Order: sequence, then C-alpha cells, then structure tokens
Amino acid sequence: MFAAEDQGPTPVEFVLVGLAGCLTAGIAAVAHQRGIQLRSVRACVEGRMDIQGILGMDPEVRNGFDDIQVVYEIDADASRAEIEALVAQSQKRSAVYDLLTNPTHVMVSVK
Repeated sequence: MFAAEDQGPTPVEFVLVGLAGCLTAGIAAVAHQRGIQLRSVRACVEGRMDIQGILGMDPEVRNGFDDIQVVYEIDADASRAEIEALVAQSQKRSAVYDLLTNPTHVMVSVK
C-alpha cells in the first residue's frame, strides 16, 4: 500500500519511543532521589490514529495521534502509592510529555 516494506519504526512511532524513554528515565531518576530500589520497569505504549488523515483521504481527520496511552508495570521496593508518585513526578517533569500535551510553536522553512 505504501510502496515500502515495514523494516522499522515510522517517524511518528519514534515519538512514542521518545515519550516512553523520557518518562522511564524520569522514573529512574526520581526513584534514585527518593531511595527507592527499582527491580524492573516496563512500559507499554499505544497510539491511536486514523490513517485517513495522513493519507489525505478525509480533511476532517487529523494527521496525528488521537490518543496515546502509556501503561507501566514497575517492580520496586515501594508501595503502590509511592510508585504512582514516581510516575506522576516523572510525567510532571518530562520534556517529551510537555511537548506532546502543550501547544508548541514549530517553524518549518526552506532555505
């Protein structure tokens, strides 16, 4: 359909990887600061989009994701409330989360 083989992530999928990576790094940093030992951290990231947007099939459909969900499974020497606080603090300080959830001025030009 797209005249190419699926050999790797698309640019928009890299954004999801960036989000999960930024949040996960934040979780590790906050856990370290709070003296919480992490045994494992696993993120499942899903983005939903209607491909009709990027294909130009429907001008009413946006080009990007309609919804992004990140679900963590964290094994740590901490209570559920402490783990939820780690994730919340990471989300609060994440540059990629901020970029995705707040309007950002982007200028594209040709030189």
